[in-house]
Amino acid sequence: MSGDYAALAPYYDLLGLSAFVENMMPRVLAHAQSNDWLGRRILVVGCGTGGGVGWLANRGYNVTGVDNSRQMLDVAQENIDSTGLSLRWREADLRTLERSGSTDLVIGIDVINDLASLRDVEQTFRSIHKLLDDDKMLVFDLHTIEGLAQRAAGGTRVILEDDQQMFFATHQFDYERQTNPRRYILFEKYGDTWKRQEACLTLRGFPVQSIVALLGRCGFSVPALVNLNFEPFDPADSRAPRVLVYAQKRTSGDTA
Repeated sequence: MSGDYAALAPYYDLLGLSAFVENMMPRVLAHAQSNDWLGRRILVVGCGTGGGVGWLANRGYNVTGVDNSRQMLDVAQENIDSTGLSLRWREADLRTLERSGSTDLVIGIDVINDLASLRDVEQTFRSIHKLLDDDKMLVFDLHTIEGLAQRAAGGTRVILEDDQQMFFATHQFDYERQTNPRRYILFEKYGDTWKRQEACLTLRGFPVQSIVALLGRCGFSVPALVNLNFEPFDPADSRAPRVLVYAQKRTSGDTA
């Protein structure tokens, strides 16, 4: 995973970076159920500071949050009171996850574009494939290349300002590498002085067709590919800044 998540962890929620997953989690799960998903055991990969994880756990699901940043997981554990909940946390690389019991659903929001290459994406899909029981689902979102270029149009902007803190975000788009580097400049006041920090997150664009093809190679079918309004998305002629992919692990021996 790319990016300075250790530096951003204490500010991640304050800057609104977990808002998307929190807002989408109920809708993502409802759409999975409308596509005949049933189950109780959910793995949230790239869970970060726990956005959406508490919502699932508080509804009786057996949830495991996985992230490769210890600092992000520390914040998640501070954010969510797990008393009485079936909730666990794991620090792990998504490309090399080990199976531990059965898993009915894997959810990865704000994850795939963090990966540095299609090879990393394929390793992640193969790793998740081993975790899932047959016919169970992987659900994730994907910024399209067009969407990442649109995000970069905002340039530099202030995302938070008060008497003690100022946070700036700078978006760019590298057309040659098809990446969207996001640089955060963080100022915090200590007495009469200001402390300055910087952190960078880099999102990489992948063609939707390539992602769907990789899923097929890794043993998944794709029963639903939709935009954020849950309308069907056709990679050949649809346009959207971001899509949701519902992938189902094929039954053992099914090569269709």
